[in-house]
Amino acid sequence: MRGLIRAFQQSGLPLEVLEHKNMPIPLSLMSALFESSARVLGERSLGLSVGKAMSYQVYEEWSNYAAQAGFLGNALRRACATVGSQLSETTMTLFLEQERWMWRVTPPIVGQTSMQYADHIIFPMLAFAQIYLGVDWRPTFIEVCYPRDEATSIIERALKTNLRCNGPGIAIPFSYEEIAVSHPAADAIALKPLTLREVTGDVALSEAPEPARSFSAVVALRLLAGQTDIDGAAEIAGFGVQGLQRRLRVAGYTYREIVEMARRDRAMALLTQTDLSIAQIAFALGYEEHANFSRAFQRWMGCSPSTYRNGMQRTPV
Repeated sequence: MRGLIRAFQQSGLPLEVLEHKNMPIPLSLMSALFESSARVLGERSLGLSVGKAMSYQVYEEWSNYAAQAGFLGNALRRACATVGSQLSETTMTLFLEQERWMWRVTPPIVGQTSMQYADHIIFPMLAFAQIYLGVDWRPTFIEVCYPRDEATSIIERALKTNLRCNGPGIAIPFSYEEIAVSHPAADAIALKPLTLREVTGDVALSEAPEPARSFSAVVALRLLAGQTDIDGAAEIAGFGVQGLQRRLRVAGYTYREIVEMARRDRAMALLTQTDLSIAQIAFALGYEEHANFSRAFQRWMGCSPSTYRNGMQRTPV
């Protein structure tokens, strides 16, 4: 117990936060808690151990949404395009580097003060890739955003691969062949590969200021399950309902406006890319009555859903 108290005191976090498990913690304080806990325990691999006990599914809707892509490359692109729905202070990219693909997560804090936080990200990233590549797969190396020290070999042995230190983030390399591997359950659950347009289209306000941009991704993801309530969306974003509404107002938006835009974009995609009935689309968008959807669509597009569908050239999903 004394060690716990010391770790919290050193990180600047009050112990009372333990009584509020759903309270969002700023990333800077979370990183400080990782570092202070490792010092108190004398455990260099604490962050890695925490990450190993996690799954990519700890990120819930976002990670599960990304993992529904038909191919690993599309799954990574989808994760990158919508990372703001879960990690508003973090960037995620997929890019080519020297004849290989790199999947990089870049937290806002890097260097020795973020070693534990960086390490805890590694195993969830590996677990996500292993959905497609198998549980025994390991990359040829893993990039980390801190310098090499005398204990780095501990992390390398635990990961069964080498570390490339002093990078701008935490990154995993993939070959061209690996990036093209299909989901093992693709045939069984009729998964379809995603296009880049579909991925980036999931963020309805891609050019809006924060937090509206990131929050629009939250709304879009929840809309996939027909969920539009503000309470659930605020919880995922890490805000209270009133705090979220206040931040959105500062950015020039309301929750209702963001839901409307996400619904409109999703409706257009479903009408042109699927054979779902108008009633089924209305239900998928969280409408209890399909007439309410039709009125909303008329307001958005100036025509009925049926007219829009019949007038548009069908494009494959």
